[in-house]
Amino acid sequence: MRRKILLVVMCLVLLIQPIFASGSGTTVFQVLQIPMTAYEASLANNYISDISSSVTNPSIIPFASRSLILTHAVYLEDTSYSVAGFNLPLNEKSGLNISCTYFDLGTMKRTLDDGAGGYIEQGNFGANDKALNISYGIKLNEIFSAGLSAKYIKQTIDDVSYEGYAGHLSGLYFANESLYFGMGINNFGPQVAGYNLPTNLYFSCSDNVNENTTVIAQLDGYYNDDIYELKLATEVNLEEILFFRIGYKIPLKKEIEDFTYEFVSNLTAGIGFKFDFLSVDYAWLPSGDLGNTHMFSVLVKF
Repeated sequence: MRRKILLVVMCLVLLIQPIFASGSGTTVFQVLQIPMTAYEASLANNYISDISSSVTNPSIIPFASRSLILTHAVYLEDTSYSVAGFNLPLNEKSGLNISCTYFDLGTMKRTLDDGAGGYIEQGNFGANDKALNISYGIKLNEIFSAGLSAKYIKQTIDDVSYEGYAGHLSGLYFANESLYFGMGINNFGPQVAGYNLPTNLYFSCSDNVNENTTVIAQLDGYYNDDIYELKLATEVNLEEILFFRIGYKIPLKKEIEDFTYEFVSNLTAGIGFKFDFLSVDYAWLPSGDLGNTHMFSVLVKF
């Protein structure tokens, strides 16, 4: 079985680049690429193996109980990022998730041309991104689940704003109690002001090596950005209460020549605690000279 998993991942690596080789360029609404929970962030932004990922992956929603998910991160350069989501089961096979995201980019100095070849400062201006997600997930049978998300995104910079819409279509296949596969296309939608969305096609798998260790692999193709990554992660638990997590993103198309910066910025780590009704997660996301991001998430079951 392990050899089959390895073969699947290798085949996906070979296939995904020729499929999306035509796409490249700058995309809008980069906030859509930020992990929505500390659990996902600590595992290199993999999102198929935990209930908290229901805010990101709609095919997980049918397995979630009624719960509230809150995330906050002190992001780079004194910016902040927050997410709030709520899972609402509709019946034994389906459910809804409603979540909102707010990314505060802080304030910056407004500079104007003084008419003499120089610049003058005239107060400050702010910038932020907002997103609202409404998602539905359903168990199709004992081994398949699927989900669909609709997203509204708004970006504001000073007195200029842009609005857009995106979707996420995903599915899960359960080979047995511990091994399952996921795939989907995230953040697809129409262009905004002439720019593409950061659309992502992904294939993923998760399996338990033993009772205490889970390994996860996810292949991502951000084809509008011409970025392709293989994300590898593992989680080790102690008595199903304390969890240690680490992940690494392997670029499949090199763009950075500084190995040290690349290694550090692609590394993720975190820790989590789980109780009957409460989960608390922390993620550490280094970014080289830019500093570190510290992300915290809480999941409360009702």
